[in-house]
Amino acid sequence: MEQIPLAYRLMFHYFEPTMTALGAIQALVAPSSLIRTTLRSIHADPAITSSALAPLMTHTAGSWALLVFHDAVTLRVLAADPRVWRLVLGASFLSDVGYTTGLVQSMGVADFFDATAWDVERALVIISTVAPMLFKVCFVLGVGMRESGTSRLLRKRE
Repeated sequence: MEQIPLAYRLMFHYFEPTMTALGAIQALVAPSSLIRTTLRSIHADPAITSSALAPLMTHTAGSWALLVFHDAVTLRVLAADPRVWRLVLGASFLSDVGYTTGLVQSMGVADFFDATAWDVERALVIISTVAPMLFKVCFVLGVGMRESGTSRLLRKRE
């Protein structure tokens, strides 16, 4: 089996689950803040918007809780199996694509890619989403992964 490089373990055991858990908590306890940060295209009264979108925020928090569980638990329990990592991170990547597409739709393509247009909240959201997403792509593609001698031998037998 291949050993998972430290950079991937730090990203998916600590950074991403922490940021995702904080986002899930924010969705539940401060939905207007999350809406203001991620859905700038909604210009309604925050109190009305928060109550109208509360069910969606609860759904979002539940989805993010699943991602936190897979990062913090599944990838630790099955830490020695890169096949599991590839599957879990591949599925998580699909979630990231959907979330990032929503950010682009809300912000507009030009603002999303113009870091000079970002405030601190927006920068935090974009960086904490895009960085793990790029790590997932790299992992699934095998960047930085080395096969052990045993894995090479087993592959040659097949």
